[in-house]
Amino acid sequence: MLARDARFQKVMGEGKEISFMNMKLVNTMYGCIDDWLTNCKLSSEPCKNGGYTKKDCSCACPLGTTGANCENLVMSYNDALIQKLTPHSANITKPGEVTSPGYPKFIRLGVIGSTQVIRADKCQRAVVTFQDFQLDDDCDFSYLEIRTDVSVAEGKKYCGTTIAKGTVFKSDKSELIFHYMNKDAEKPDAGYKATFTTEAIPNCA
Repeated sequence: MLARDARFQKVMGEGKEISFMNMKLVNTMYGCIDDWLTNCKLSSEPCKNGGYTKKDCSCACPLGTTGANCENLVMSYNDALIQKLTPHSANITKPGEVTSPGYPKFIRLGVIGSTQVIRADKCQRAVVTFQDFQLDDDCDFSYLEIRTDVSVAEGKKYCGTTIAKGTVFKSDKSELIFHYMNKDAEKPDAGYKATFTTEAIPNCA
């Protein structure tokens, strides 16, 4: 299964609670929200930005919103959910330095790890050149998975020092995906550093 938002590829199936959107879907399908609106004597949904009325007539608000009626949109639901589940995951759209979280220091990332979506503009290819790569030799503890083709769910995993300085990875299209896992407490000064640039994709319009 391929996530529409690549940041969620490793998150799917790892949740320990029902997501807001799934809860809203269930309550909608079973007509609960319509019943609650009627019981609360509300002719229309007062909750904003994707929120919905609960049994007690208050609003159930999605992540990324504030206010009694969810009226303040702070960030998108997807961004807020990723921030909650994998706070070190990110969309990277500006060329520059790309590093593992906390580089060169160690940050324990847990069972999900972190995902960096390195995205170039349309008709541009993401190009990443490594300057440093030092992970545990055992890929069960620490690895960087790189997907140059975003149409597949998994990429190639690298660990130890298998990516030499100067090694270049290029996206097939405009996105390059890094998924980083580090569960190794014995290597506090581990991680990677690379430079993100772009180049034109030939015959792209």
